[in-house]
Amino acid sequence: MYVVNYKQRELKDVDMAGSQKVTVRWLVGKQTGANTYAMRLFEIAPGGIIPIHSHQEEHEIFVLHGKAKLIGGVDGFAKKDDVVFVPSMEPHGYDNTEGTEIFRFICVIPLLNGE
Repeated sequence: MYVVNYKQRELKDVDMAGSQKVTVRWLVGKQTGANTYAMRLFEIAPGGIIPIHSHQEEHEIFVLHGKAKLIGGVDGFAKKDDVVFVPSMEPHGYDNTEGTEIFRFICVIPLLNGE
């Protein structure tokens, strides 16, 4: 067991093709002792976007701050205190290009083979 302030985790720019103004902190993962799940903190600045993409891992998301348009498999918006579930291989993305505040969310994913 450990306790760490999230700001002690490295802040990285998301380098996925098409992403703009997005950062991530891997709060919990294999590097920090987890074997089953990873927890990440994403921030999409106003004017930012994570484009439509898909992958094997399902996502469990909890929105901490702001509002962003959901793109891909679901239309609509996610906002503070919403929970978003993204099944495996479902196209999804988050658009804050018209937003005026940071869209911040926790994303939990299973650690798959080799991660």
